[in-house]
Amino acid sequence: MNDLNLDDFSLFLQVANAQSFSTVARDRNVAPSHVSRRIARIEAACGLRLAHRTTHSLSLTEEGEVFLEHARRILDEVGQLQDGIGGRSNSISGMVRISVSQLLSEYVVIPRLHKLADLHPGLSLELQVEDRLVDMADESIDIAIRAGAEPAQAAIARTLGTHGRALYASPAYLRKWGTPKSIDDLSEHRLISNAATRSHNRWEFHCDGAPVTLEVQGNVRVNSSASVISLALCGAGIARINDVVGNALVEEGRLRPVLGKLIRPGSSPVYAVILSTRHRAPKILAAMAFLQSCFSEFREPARKS
Repeated sequence: MNDLNLDDFSLFLQVANAQSFSTVARDRNVAPSHVSRRIARIEAACGLRLAHRTTHSLSLTEEGEVFLEHARRILDEVGQLQDGIGGRSNSISGMVRISVSQLLSEYVVIPRLHKLADLHPGLSLELQVEDRLVDMADESIDIAIRAGAEPAQAAIARTLGTHGRALYASPAYLRKWGTPKSIDDLSEHRLISNAATRSHNRWEFHCDGAPVTLEVQGNVRVNSSASVISLALCGAGIARINDVVGNALVEEGRLRPVLGKLIRPGSSPVYAVILSTRHRAPKILAAMAFLQSCFSEFREPARKS
């Protein structure tokens, strides 16, 4: 095993996560045969078969699982060492991998990335943009941002803010279909629902002092919160969306609130979750300070309607 290097461990971790040579090859911009030869060389160095390969699948052997556990530990230790040494420098540098939903990425983080470049030109971000909850350790994620429940595995979570949900539609839609004045009026309107998160389709109101819940099927359904907003902006119907983002789009004149006085917005926390072994690293602290500034509007005490 003396011939193995850190990139061998990193490659094996990638292959184990992807369960595919071709996927890793695309990520590394090399041929799949190159990845296959590297794995074969690692196995030869260990004197063990670490993976079962077929034409359509790849899975780890028992020995491969043991090797994977040690590979993770080695790479994590090296990361901590780099963070510790980097902290003695006057400049912040290195790569921070952040998992963030499409909605929060598109409307909150990406528009402000230029500020981070101005503050820390040596700091790089890799955004993993998807709505699913990631396995931070397996996927080498430093910070995971999510609205709602924090990932169960996380040891440290910072609250970036909170948001509610309200109804919005585009000016063009309201000119064509009219503005609903009551909850009953919604039955005559085009409604947009979220196919991925059923709770987003439970529209809550207060009417004559009593709570009212409307279970919305939707004339248009889509499995992404960001796409729900895109549909609303295009005039496809009325949508229930994040009120911080919605209010910003109202200020831009791109959306208008609907039934604002009847809405029960609720409150959902937005977390930044950090692996416990990395939370003191200077680059992580710098990234967290940046994220806190990105989500400053999520800490406003009052919501507009």
